Amino acid sequence: MFVSWLIPIANSPASEPVYVREPVEIMRVVELPAGPEYHHRVLPFERRSPLDRGFYFGHGFHAVYLTRVLPGRQYTLGFRYAANWRKRVKVMLFDRWLLASQARHFNLLQGPILRGRSDQVELRWQLSVSPDSPGTLLYIVVEATDTIPDYYGGFPHDLFLAWPPIESRNEMGYGVTYLQGPKNLMLAEQVPGAPVVLTNIEPGKPNPAPLPAWKAPGDLIVNGAFTQGIQHWSSIQSISSSKQQTATFPVGPDGLVLHGNEDESIAGVRQQLEVNVRGAARLMLQARVKIVRQTKPGSGKKADISPLSISVCYDDAGGGSHCGKDAYTSRFYSLESNSRKSIANGQRIPAGEWFWFMQDLMRLSPSPVRIRSVSLLAAGWPEWQSNIREIHLIRHGGTNVQQGD
Repeated sequence: MFVSWLIPIANSPASEPVYVREPVEIMRVVELPAGPEYHHRVLPFERRSPLDRGFYFGHGFHAVYLTRVLPGRQYTLGFRYAANWRKRVKVMLFDRWLLASQARHFNLLQGPILRGRSDQVELRWQLSVSPDSPGTLLYIVVEATDTIPDYYGGFPHDLFLAWPPIESRNEMGYGVTYLQGPKNLMLAEQVPGAPVVLTNIEPGKPNPAPLPAWKAPGDLIVNGAFTQGIQHWSSIQSISSSKQQTATFPVGPDGLVLHGNEDESIAGVRQQLEVNVRGAARLMLQARVKIVRQTKPGSGKKADISPLSISVCYDDAGGGSHCGKDAYTSRFYSLESNSRKSIANGQRIPAGEWFWFMQDLMRLSPSPVRIRSVSLLAAGWPEWQSNIREIHLIRHGGTNVQQGD
């Protein structure tokens, strides 16, 4: 899938960013919920993909899974597939985005295999994450050849990641092979990488339960997964005097819902932080967002309105304030504008798809020394709806400070 992507030109002044429009390929990643139950997938055959050449088998079937793990824990990764595919399948773990230049991968051994009466191969690897791991995201890649007849329209298989780990003695005699996977995995910090679209574990069916709410070390945002409704967030609403505008802020399985129905009205939520981030090595803004409905393309008279935007108000070391129209803002939209104007800091994403956004705010020029607030805003005409499942602002490195310092 290719989308239009706005890329900042190097060395452009921070106050007057210049953008060029380039095609960037978005990779689909399957979000794997944690739990001991198998999830069924059929890998489609995709020629146009960055993984087409493969890591072990070229021009075959492949899928990328993403799951969240916690430092210091042990897990069991379960994998099941038809026996006639044996020796034509590889399962790999990656410590970061798999196409990153410094990505490390671990090929999981698949033998010797204990066969039962079933016509399936069932493998379970025991693995662990180091207590000192700076990251929490684990990528799992399944790759298979296309050298046998495609009876199923793809490569069918089942997968799970369980915690607490499943002890091997519980399945002895049932044809389940237990193998040792990597120990003390060191996962990379979450850094900006390729654009990622998260898909359902089973396409066409309701969304699975989201990953459990978590509080990462260094996360400055409270209730970023909206498990407590909009507690710790204040509402924002701009209402035109000429029309009655309705904005809603319900919270459900898909997180916070922003919806409205008036031209260029704005609605959203804001969290006041007032946090000193001076000396931070990285300040990762992460969010999982979705554009549900955008009824009309365009970006308003000032090319700054979109169905969803994330805005960070901050101060720099020189005493400058970057708030309001000068705040750092990323805008998301699904319909391309017919005008020549580009949405400032805009990113086009497929409608109805979860999109994983990451940005290191310490790369801004000038960089922040104090974060004032984070806002989630939405606008559109005549109707719009967006979802935010979770948002985090994670500080890495530097001296830990408390709010208000």
